[in-house]
Amino acid sequence: MLLSSRSNISNSKNELLIPYFQMSDTILKRTFLYILCSLLLMPLGTQAHREKTVLTTITCNPRTELLEIVHRTFAHDVEHTLGNHLQAQGGLDNLEAQARISIELSNSFMLWDSKGKKIPLTLIGGELEAEYFFIYQEAPCSALAEISRVRHEMLRNYWPDMTNYLNVYFASDADTGTRSLIFASDSGVQSF
Repeated sequence: MLLSSRSNISNSKNELLIPYFQMSDTILKRTFLYILCSLLLMPLGTQAHREKTVLTTITCNPRTELLEIVHRTFAHDVEHTLGNHLQAQGGLDNLEAQARISIELSNSFMLWDSKGKKIPLTLIGGELEAEYFFIYQEAPCSALAEISRVRHEMLRNYWPDMTNYLNVYFASDADTGTRSLIFASDSGVQSF
């Protein structure tokens, strides 16, 4: 009788252990699937800003008769590129740092007329707005018709894979009104 009760006890233990292991296996499978899905979805959020770009637009403001040049880049790219320099100045939130960065970066954007003369650009300033850093420049609207060549190296000396886009809005252009250039790799100075 003792033997049979031990046999029953060992069988009852095994019966109890099977559902426990099945439950653990189910939890383990669900946990594994949860982690796998999390890992698959994580790159979508972390890669949302993969491409390093500067978008520049040039438009003529008829009210002020000034050519407005706006450069927009991700603040993260500026911080990542000039991190040590920015940290010494208190970060990109610091107005003095924004001014210095604007001066440095604006020097890497140049326009020339058809005679090869550099078109003078006035730096207005820079500002941090959400995830973007903007740099503003101006020139007389009359310069718009004269633009023939462009150099757009903003941040490209730090990031060789940086791609800079330029959209120039010509009101007199009957076809599209917009002309675009893309600066990538070693494109250097480009012509319209």
